[in-house]
Amino acid sequence: MNPVREKTEYLLLKGLIVCLKPIPSKMVISIFRLFGALFFLTGFRRRNLTLANLELAFPEKSRKERIGIAWRSFLNMAEFASDSFLILAGKLTPEEITAMVDGTQLEKYQALRSTSVTGAIHITGHLGNWELLAQYAALKGLKSCIVVREGDNRLIDEKIVMPLRTRYGNRIFYKKNAMLNTVKSLKRGEAVAFLIDQKINRKEGVPVPFFGREVLAVASCAEIYIRFNPLAVPVFLIKTAPRQYKLLIGDAIEWKDDGSPHEKQVQKLTQRYQRIIEEMIRKYPDQWFWMHNRWRLKV
Repeated sequence: MNPVREKTEYLLLKGLIVCLKPIPSKMVISIFRLFGALFFLTGFRRRNLTLANLELAFPEKSRKERIGIAWRSFLNMAEFASDSFLILAGKLTPEEITAMVDGTQLEKYQALRSTSVTGAIHITGHLGNWELLAQYAALKGLKSCIVVREGDNRLIDEKIVMPLRTRYGNRIFYKKNAMLNTVKSLKRGEAVAFLIDQKINRKEGVPVPFFGREVLAVASCAEIYIRFNPLAVPVFLIKTAPRQYKLLIGDAIEWKDDGSPHEKQVQKLTQRYQRIIEEMIRKYPDQWFWMHNRWRLKV
């Protein structure tokens, strides 16, 4: 990225965080929801991509229904972003974060972890408030290593995004060295979280169906499971009401050698992971990040 643009973007974002500090939290949330609404109304490219994605995923729904999902998705993404900005501005305390979340399924997760001596991989995606999920889990003593893509803006990544994500003890692995770091963490009995619902290149992924259409999906989660047999569990933080969330813990995902070639087994297990994400999106369609070009559509 051009250094001037990089610094300009960083200063604008830093300035926004500073400006948020004296504003009441409820007003900050309203401002972000307004941004989300304006982006939906004026961001023609992202709105058209969202509607195209929704038409592909839900051809049985009417256009009016898909527009409604898209509208609520934009507002939800804006609201989720407001939580991160409130944390950065020091306006959302650890006590407030834990009070926002129904964590009744924590016991289920802890019971699953007690059965594993080889660490755990968390299967999740850009569904619900994934950033708040990491903060909440760390506050409850469930720190993890999170595999992420390195941001385009180095200054924003290093000075804003990384401090946010590691605020309560989580660690970040960039995809470049994720495999080695993940293996080391699992051997120490730690947990590693993968967001597996974004588009990737052929070198990193395998082809699997997603909403009935082939996509390239992250293969490393399946590769790691087959080789090292950690606990694999789906984890999500879903919005249940304004400013209220519920932690959802899925059943452990198990795989046994079926005799097929290794590459084929990786593909089959990867498909199972993607099916879990798809099922969750179908349950909560207005809480997924539809603005992402998952199916590489030309719009």
